[in-house]
Amino acid sequence: MLTESEKERLVEAIVQSRKVGLTQGQWSENNEFGYEFLKGSLDPLHMNELSGFLGIVPIYGAVIYLAVLAVQQNLRGLFASAYTVGVVAFFGPIIALVAAGPQ
Repeated sequence: MLTESEKERLVEAIVQSRKVGLTQGQWSENNEFGYEFLKGSLDPLHMNELSGFLGIVPIYGAVIYLAVLAVQQNLRGLFASAYTVGVVAFFGPIIALVAAGPQ
């Protein structure tokens, strides 16, 4: 069993190896299959892609929450729309980062 820090180091190493291989034009289809298998096994929740976003989530989420709360308290008719915008503003970056993959 690997510790969490060992998994993180391995994921960083294979992502970096892929970057180098792609920039040098030495990344084969077999390498990509191996990369996808290892990356999927070691990082199934895409924490590598989300690490930067997760660092700002408490502040970002609080700002969205307070904005939606302000709309609820002051402009009740717009609350449903504000709630939808808040949900998209919070989950949109997560979906985009996972879809884009490791950079």
